[in-house]
Amino acid sequence: MVKKISQVANKNVITSRDASTAIVSGFIGKTNFEDALEQLATRNGLSLRKDDKGYYVFELDNGNNQALQNPNRGNFNNPNQGGRGNNRPGGNGNGGGSGLANVQIGADSLGRPQIDVDATDAPIAQLIKDVSDRTGTNYFLFAEPTGNISLRMQGVSYETFLDQILRGSEFGYKVENQVYLIGSRKQEGLRETRMYQLQYRTVKELQTFIPADLGQNVEIKEFIDLNSLILSGSAANIAEVATFLDALDRPTPVVMIELLILDVQFNRETRAGFEAGLATEPPPAGGTILPSVNFTFSSEAINRLLGTLAGNGIVNLGQVRSNFYATLQAVEDDGYVITRSKPRLSTLNGQEANITIGETRYYLDQRTTLQGNQNPVTVQDRRFTAVNADFTVRILPVVSGDEHVTLEIEVSQSDFIGLLQNDAPPAQVNRSFTSNIRMLNGEMIVLGGLETKTVENTGTGVPLLSRIPIIKWFFGNRRRAKNKSRLLIFVKPTVIY
Repeated sequence: MVKKISQVANKNVITSRDASTAIVSGFIGKTNFEDALEQLATRNGLSLRKDDKGYYVFELDNGNNQALQNPNRGNFNNPNQGGRGNNRPGGNGNGGGSGLANVQIGADSLGRPQIDVDATDAPIAQLIKDVSDRTGTNYFLFAEPTGNISLRMQGVSYETFLDQILRGSEFGYKVENQVYLIGSRKQEGLRETRMYQLQYRTVKELQTFIPADLGQNVEIKEFIDLNSLILSGSAANIAEVATFLDALDRPTPVVMIELLILDVQFNRETRAGFEAGLATEPPPAGGTILPSVNFTFSSEAINRLLGTLAGNGIVNLGQVRSNFYATLQAVEDDGYVITRSKPRLSTLNGQEANITIGETRYYLDQRTTLQGNQNPVTVQDRRFTAVNADFTVRILPVVSGDEHVTLEIEVSQSDFIGLLQNDAPPAQVNRSFTSNIRMLNGEMIVLGGLETKTVENTGTGVPLLSRIPIIKWFFGNRRRAKNKSRLLIFVKPTVIY
């Protein structure tokens, strides 16, 4: 009767444990809700009170209505019968069958009820009623749980009993004012709202990791301001989601990656030859003799040398003009350059870390267009276009449980080569490699392989004569150059919790 009143009036009406089996009768119409409940209580020897939560509670009036108790109460599992209870049909759609159940109630050292249940294909609703009556627990059924169950539990509390017997079903419970409200998990009176605040992880996109079947009965909202999730649903479903979040909310390792980048460059260049010509004005004599030879002979010095050769009877080549000059060159340059940088990157486990070091050059991009048909006008568009040469390192660290770190490393390098030509983009060379390695926390490895070699052998001179050995040095200039560049990268990951 109470269940029907609650459903029709959409108000919470419950009974005390002693009044739950009382039989009432009466007809009341055309009056307000509270007056109707008071008249129904008065005519059947009951009392009515309204608690601070707005629940209407029927109670026995000083125990005077014991004669109204249901005489069949306790037949499901009467403690005086001992052993197994009597077979009892499920009834009311609760299971469509019959079963056996034996319930024993004890107490722990603090006097709290301890329940022993041994049931075989027993109706769930009747089993809840019997255990609640035997333990003296106040309860209210919004809807009777359906189905039968077989179970055996010893020395469990009332809440543990409810948790296990309702697990996996669409029914749940909620405790208010020491009254256990039992019904469908989706029912309004059993819904709860809880804010789950994360301690270690960020709430952003965490919702995508919750399994669909686990969160289908719980409404989940992100509350980024407090790094929390708002969970709304039944207490049992919320508890399942919270248990899963407890397993995810662990400290995330921070990986500090130390990089030592060495760019080693070695070059050797040799320039040798003899050059002669006519200048607009007589050039002065002079130049460098040591450590390299780069000396210019004036016409006077050359004429003295020619006069000496003619005076000694060797050969008479005559004299040169006053603006004549001759240059003798023999130069060798060696270079060895080491460029070192030590950047440090820090990132969370499983998140990328990137570093880019680059150089930007500009070249002139000029375009000429004609506008108009009758009197075309020439329009020139001049703009400077940027070209980048970058050194980029991308590292993705993954920390395993045994303190090993797996690194996915990508390195790319581009350099400018040659001289910049007018109105042309600078030439570039690109190098890159990818590596996957696994190493222990705190170890260091070296990555290499980005090496370039350049060999140049060029010369200018008089045709044919510049090819004859020995003589070619007097009729041309020769240039030989070797360049070598090697890039070494040292990587050391350190895991920080």
